[in-house]
Amino acid sequence: MTKPIIQARQFAEDIRSGMSDSELMEKYKLSAKGLQSAFSKLLDNGIVTVEELYGGRPRSGADTVIINDPRRLPRHYLSVSVSIYDPNFPTQKGKLHDITERGIGVRGLQVRIGETKAFVIPCRDFLGVDNIWFEAKCLWVKPVAKASDWRAGFQITKITPEYLTHLRELINLLTLG
Repeated sequence: MTKPIIQARQFAEDIRSGMSDSELMEKYKLSAKGLQSAFSKLLDNGIVTVEELYGGRPRSGADTVIINDPRRLPRHYLSVSVSIYDPNFPTQKGKLHDITERGIGVRGLQVRIGETKAFVIPCRDFLGVDNIWFEAKCLWVKPVAKASDWRAGFQITKITPEYLTHLRELINLLTLG
């Protein structure tokens, strides 16, 4: 049995139009596993967002596809620019791109996959507390020629309950939607 060939852009348009999982499976002749694979490929390539997949689409009992990867938690995109830095190199600052309770996306920091870093988010202007401190491990990097455009994704590996509370407050205060 051959795998169906799906045009990614058309598939994404069908998702955005509100087609349910079962309708997508029927139209593209996909099993639940095939649909999950298609969703993962669209997410990995930045063609759709988690919010587009799960935010406003109709759900029914026939819809069976769930992505259980914790990295797939809905990302919160910041509505303002927020700095982030390694306390060992405070002059080398990056900018938070997106954030969840378990991870962050950062622009402007040169890192390596697998590297664990300490991070500080200065948030006195936002929360009235000095900083949020935590450790995170780099899961992916998109290096480019201009260092300020580097993108990287981190999984938060160590954070105190107090700083996690402040991180949640920051997410609620500064994100869109």
